[in-house]
Amino acid sequence: MQLYNGLPIYVVDINDASVFNNVSIVDMPAIERNFIQLSKDIDFKFSVNEEKRTISGPVLIPDFPIYRRFGEEEFYIKFTAETIKEYAIKFFKDGREGEGNVQHQWGVNGITFFESYLLNKERGIVPNEFKDLPDGTWILSAKVENDNVWGMIKDGTLKGFSVDIQTSLKDEEKPMDTLEELMDYLNNNK
Repeated sequence: MQLYNGLPIYVVDINDASVFNNVSIVDMPAIERNFIQLSKDIDFKFSVNEEKRTISGPVLIPDFPIYRRFGEEEFYIKFTAETIKEYAIKFFKDGREGEGNVQHQWGVNGITFFESYLLNKERGIVPNEFKDLPDGTWILSAKVENDNVWGMIKDGTLKGFSVDIQTSLKDEEKPMDTLEELMDYLNNNK
């Protein structure tokens, strides 16, 4: 089993049972990267007018260890570049672009995702703001028309994106389809 900081690390899988619930705007993104606000204060490569109320940032970064804790069990998960691509496709295929939310709470209107791309240096898809991120990183842009949400972005309360998915995890030795299987595996392999 692969370890990171002394804890097991599992690879997020995607299969027919995987559910992509949403992308949320959050205060503490698990990928430890904040989005950027596109306004008059930011010199950004794309054409932007003052106060467009638009944000862009990474959603998932390939092979980046994301700390998780369920009860007393601690571990890391990571996404491969191919899995990230499949989730990006699933996000639009399932029609989730108009369903943004805040802190993984449903019922927030006025957040629309309108731009999505995977960083790819070979194809020249690497804005300067994200040049330190690896190929395969999923970047989203959102239009924020909700005044309360925009206020929380401007004051720095909300800082980045987070995914809400239901899926299976695997290590190099044994795939696990449910959280219960993961917990059993963790408890039996200490």
